[in-house]
Amino acid sequence: MTLLHRSTSEVTDATLRGLVSRGELVRVSRGTYITRQEWAAASADERYRMRVLSTLSRRSSDAVASHESAAVLHRLPILAPDRTRVHISMDGRGGGSTSSTVAEHRVPLTASDIMLVDGLAVTTPARTALDIACTVPFEAALCAVESALRCHRADLPGTLERMGRRRGVGTARRAVDMASPLTESIGESWSRALMMRWPEVPAPRLQHVFRDVDGRVVARTDFDWDGTLVGEFDGMVKYEGGASSVVQEKLREDALRALGCHVVRWTWADLREPERLRRLLAAAMERASR
Repeated sequence: MTLLHRSTSEVTDATLRGLVSRGELVRVSRGTYITRQEWAAASADERYRMRVLSTLSRRSSDAVASHESAAVLHRLPILAPDRTRVHISMDGRGGGSTSSTVAEHRVPLTASDIMLVDGLAVTTPARTALDIACTVPFEAALCAVESALRCHRADLPGTLERMGRRRGVGTARRAVDMASPLTESIGESWSRALMMRWPEVPAPRLQHVFRDVDGRVVARTDFDWDGTLVGEFDGMVKYEGGASSVVQEKLREDALRALGCHVVRWTWADLREPERLRRLLAAAMERASR
């Protein structure tokens, strides 16, 4: 990825406008451009990352990438990220400003909450997750916090204490209290968060290893209830190996059933329609209880 910055280029504004109008360059943000081919090949995350890098390059040295912008630089998975604005934070109290392209936060910020990523000042994974957790509903907050636990050694309690009192900190605190380091994907975290809504769904055991009568490992499952019902979030990644992966997964499921386990599976579509997942789990629990 090669970003062209107007301030460091000898190309005139008129030339840049001409290259954009002819489709040879794409304007990433004010004063920053990239070739059409690189832009077309970039994912949504990569395009947002370009905007973050471009915006930070024009800010003062005390500006730190934060919130969703820090998450994309850390490659920290978060639920339904807002890519409309670049988020930056600076040490201070109260206020900040928001435009159509940049959200500036004035918040207490210590050296312990900042690190360098590719030479840029960015909030740490723990601070990033907690900043996000203060601004989103509980389900997304738990996903952010568990992503930080999965990807990095995150001092969440210490970071939370340094943040002090602020809007949304109650949601962040609850997410820290309920978070588990055992979930292995954002889909599993979202599944857990939804299950917490429903009193009829007991808290599942996470990542339990099932063995056959000879002690051989049969499976390590996403969720299970009392060893009789196994729940699996199916993000489809496990099937990227094609037909052989599908066969292996079927054999794994058959082996679990041979141990007396019922198996229920769900996908992203079920998470997006929570009541559908709720009905799916209720029906599976009823079958397993017979």
